[in-house]
Amino acid sequence: MVGTYRSSVGRLALSDDGTFTAVGWPADLKDATGDPQRRTGSGTWELDAANDSDWPVSFSFHKIGDYWDSDVRGGYYGDGLMVSGSREDPRLYAFLGDPDNCDLVTFTRDG
Repeated sequence: MVGTYRSSVGRLALSDDGTFTAVGWPADLKDATGDPQRRTGSGTWELDAANDSDWPVSFSFHKIGDYWDSDVRGGYYGDGLMVSGSREDPRLYAFLGDPDNCDLVTFTRDG
């Protein structure tokens, strides 16, 4: 899963040390301000067994620009992405907003 991924809303870089950086995180964050495509974040990521969590790739944001919610425990925000594709061509994706609309954001790995 390590690598750089791009989507219509931004970029995501997963490092082999378990850290990540994101620009344009695809989420409806309560109390977020500013353009979502300029929103930056960083933290740690983890690949889980599909049946062990809500998302196979989970993220713990230690920092996310233009966002603060006092309900975030310890100053962290948790989120995740689903996985599709193959080992050679993985894709990370999420559905945004109202589930009835099925707005899909897909990250594809660069080169």
